[in-house]
Amino acid sequence: MSAPVISTWFYAEREGEESVYPQVGGRSSSTWFQSVYWRCVVDFFAASARVNPDARHRLYTNLDAVPDIDGFDTATFLARHGVEVVVLPYTSKPPAGWHSAWTNQFYVLDVTAHLAETLPEADTVGVLLDSDCVFTRSIGPLVEAAREHGALTFDAHVADDDEMNGLSPRQLGRLLAEMDGVGGDGASPVVPYLGGEIVAGTRDALRAVVREAQAVWPEMVRRHEAGEPKTNEEAHLLSAVYHRLGLPVGTADPFIDRMFTWFTGATVRPGHEAMMVWHLPNEKRLGLRRLFRAVRDDDSWFWTLPVGDAWRQRLGRTLGVPRRTPAKWVRDVGRAVRDKVERPA
Repeated sequence: MSAPVISTWFYAEREGEESVYPQVGGRSSSTWFQSVYWRCVVDFFAASARVNPDARHRLYTNLDAVPDIDGFDTATFLARHGVEVVVLPYTSKPPAGWHSAWTNQFYVLDVTAHLAETLPEADTVGVLLDSDCVFTRSIGPLVEAAREHGALTFDAHVADDDEMNGLSPRQLGRLLAEMDGVGGDGASPVVPYLGGEIVAGTRDALRAVVREAQAVWPEMVRRHEAGEPKTNEEAHLLSAVYHRLGLPVGTADPFIDRMFTWFTGATVRPGHEAMMVWHLPNEKRLGLRRLFRAVRDDDSWFWTLPVGDAWRQRLGRTLGVPRRTPAKWVRDVGRAVRDKVERPA
């Protein structure tokens, strides 16, 4: 039985193809902006290396060379921890004017296709996560769940009529009904919004996801050109694909949650610290930046503490899980102020 393949990705936008990424801000083609994500990539593989030493690790990017970050030799670090770097073009890039934000997200389709095609055995599990995710425990239970269900889905618990990036679950259901030639509101299902921060499944299940996505994508492009509602971002498209494949909802929920840790609208709560994967969108510029400083130091607590409760507690204090400490609050305010000055327009 082959080891699971744990992956993340980073698509570096070039000047002239920038999009909007509200949690980071600034110009997405700038070194400042891209360094935020490269620190996350380093943290992602460092944490997984600690808790998943027997897994295979893979980074997908469009860059021919991995850049140094803050004077840190990123490429050497990745090689030392056995991370395979796959340079992959963005063939699923949407047409100009697709949506106001998150234009790089459909790179996930290209990555998933490559991942599915390169898994060696039918029951080998591939996992693709956003880079602002942190492993805190072994991936073993998630692998078992993937082998049971085929592909896993993460329910982001968006209400039926609440829009997420311009489309509600009810509107997505209506869109799919139109695609299938089904008329009448009563025939339109509500399609749950399933988060795109995780794509996980066995080889054959992921190949089925890719086939369905490739079948749906041309219709989305046609709808865009006609000015009709479409899947604005990758989670919309994946939600549609999972629904059409009849996959159960929420099978990834025991392993991952989207934990907002900002000064307002925080959703992180007691109990989150026990989860296998912490997805921390608000920590890209804050806690994950500080974690990067620990990761780059071989003598820091990150590498010297044995993996266990003390290690996870230190991780939680750094990242604000299950709550932001007063000391972290002060540091976060300071960093937020500095970012306003340093961030390129």
